Amino acid sequence: MSDEQQNHAGRVVVGVSPTSGSPAALRWGAAEAGRLGAPLVALSAWRPPRAPIAPGGRPPAITFDARQAADEARRRLADQVRNALGDETDVVTELVHGSTFRVLLQASETAELLVLDAPSRLELPEGPTLARRLIYNAECPVVLMPPAILG
Repeated sequence: MSDEQQNHAGRVVVGVSPTSGSPAALRWGAAEAGRLGAPLVALSAWRPPRAPIAPGGRPPAITFDARQAADEARRRLADQVRNALGDETDVVTELVHGSTFRVLLQASETAELLVLDAPSRLELPEGPTLARRLIYNAECPVVLMPPAILG
């Protein structure tokens, strides 16, 4: 095990949806991290939005700043964590570039536990398929918060 893996082993990782903020998963993950005496990590996958396309193959009049978009995504993640857990919870927030599945699967390699909200019907592009793929491929136990307690 590498030094980095040893530093992160035993952590409780909560996958935070950029749309819902995953408040139930954050609250449950924080409680479980406290019970285990483990660090809590709120993790969100991120990809830069595509730059606008101009008609006729000309460069768009609108410029795109990927760094600014990433900074905004980091602020949104921090706000979502603060809204769910308040200011007193010791939590590390991580915004990682990549697909949701790849980022969460990689996080599972060094996590004690991976916590997710159950997918809603509104998030179907990866929805139930993402959860199913993680359950069968993750390197740690995966907890899905039931829809009845979300929010």
